[in-house]
Amino acid sequence: MTGIHRRQFIGQVLSAFPAYALLAECATARAAVNRPSARWIAAQDDIARALAGGEISPAEWRAEVARLASAVDLPQLLAEIDGAESRYAGRALPSYPMKRMIRFRDGSGARRELRYATAWFGFAPDNVVTPHAHRHMVSAHLVVEGAFRVRNYDRVRDEVGTIVIRPSLDATIGVGEVSTISPDRDNIHWFVPRGGRAATFDVIVSGLDAGRPDYDIQAVDPVRGEPLADGTIRAPIIGFAEASRFYTPDI
Repeated sequence: MTGIHRRQFIGQVLSAFPAYALLAECATARAAVNRPSARWIAAQDDIARALAGGEISPAEWRAEVARLASAVDLPQLLAEIDGAESRYAGRALPSYPMKRMIRFRDGSGARRELRYATAWFGFAPDNVVTPHAHRHMVSAHLVVEGAFRVRNYDRVRDEVGTIVIRPSLDATIGVGEVSTISPDRDNIHWFVPRGGRAATFDVIVSGLDAGRPDYDIQAVDPVRGEPLADGTIRAPIIGFAEASRFYTPDI
């Protein structure tokens, strides 16, 4: 190739480079959007928005969450979480798990604006999420490490200083399984790790009741509550510090 032809060739390559770079960038963005884990993130957003907009019921939201949990490529989702923006939020109490808030990014690296929040809870063997009730929100807890004993209760009615609750679940769940809470089902939950370290990746949809706080969480005491004749329990509302002292991993 002569000198002038070589210069012309290099000039043509350089002039075409921005177009090639743009095509490559678009291809990378498309690949990022089409990853199964990215579709999982988008699907969670779809059902969160549908729930908040009144298009689906809490029961339908829970069913979709369970379906998504059964279909997710967990290693790829974990890789997605590793590449996300992460902010340590500490421990609510010394006996509670370590919390990290997670913010996903899109194919261009920008923060994704989702209708739900996400958090990672890392449990040491002696950490416990004590029994507590919720208002104005739903949440899903995907086990990503270890196993948990999960106990749930339905919220039957509120009374002065107590909540009447009904036991609804007492089970051990492991990696890939999901536990959900909503206003109408399993509203109170209690997590204890089993067999060592454990972790959950949580999806939280709050602000579901217009004109009310985004969420309200109350520690309750089912173990020392009053058993009622119909199988329910009149559980006192207690402080989280008291709950943390009483609800050890052995209970």
